[in-house]
Amino acid sequence: MHAHYPRFSQVLRVVLPALLLAHFVVWPTVGLLSLHAGIVAAECTLLWFVALYIRRHHLIAEDLLLLNAAPAATLLLTIPVTICCSLVVAEFDLYLAQLLDRIDLSMPLPFQKDLLEIQILRELAEVPRGLATLVLAPVFCEEPLFRGLVFTSLYAHYGLRWALGGSTLLFAISHFNPWQLIPLFLFGLFLGALVYWTHSIYPAMLAHAINNLAAITGVNLHTHLGIDGVGPSQHLPMPLALLAGLVLLAGLLLLSRQPAIMPLLVKRKFSQPDY
Repeated sequence: MHAHYPRFSQVLRVVLPALLLAHFVVWPTVGLLSLHAGIVAAECTLLWFVALYIRRHHLIAEDLLLLNAAPAATLLLTIPVTICCSLVVAEFDLYLAQLLDRIDLSMPLPFQKDLLEIQILRELAEVPRGLATLVLAPVFCEEPLFRGLVFTSLYAHYGLRWALGGSTLLFAISHFNPWQLIPLFLFGLFLGALVYWTHSIYPAMLAHAINNLAAITGVNLHTHLGIDGVGPSQHLPMPLALLAGLVLLAGLLLLSRQPAIMPLLVKRKFSQPDY
């Protein structure tokens, strides 16, 4: 038994307050000054809760957050596999949105407008701010929480199914977007599988960054240049969608067979913290 890893109840005592504070207090408050600043502040709140938990319980961040080195070949392979995964999940998301529209459960227009506007970069000067808000902040704040603390702790005490299911479900719920809950779950499952296969958080961080960057690029190419097939409401050509699916499956198989440098869990003995 890995006693120094948090149990499920302890994980929830970190995740739930962090999400509620970030989404319903920090984001609306700081967002009054700047929407981008509000998003960054909310993301940093998640990381702050993780850091506080590690400090309070005298844990080793490298173990809990899986800050293990990953082979260069694994990281390189992660890039094309993630691109294909993003394309497949985006296709599924579009079909799901069309289904919800048919049964009058589509995403409200104001919500759609807000999602698009935050991704649109109107001039080159906005690119660094957009990348910091939508790529770097989610990668460096969400991954240590969901694929670090949550995944590792659940795996230590309950096994792979709980680790994948629990971390993925919390990740999907954390976006407070029920219309895209299933696509978020699918992508979170992919990120969790990367962590499990590689014993490292870095491939998941890389994949998260690629996915968010691809989404921003697609929105802006469609918005500013009118390029079809890359926008939020554009289906991929069928041959390209099938190719992406095949490459994704082959890439997942290869990633699952890549050697890991470090063990997934580390057994240590810790003295009890003083309170």
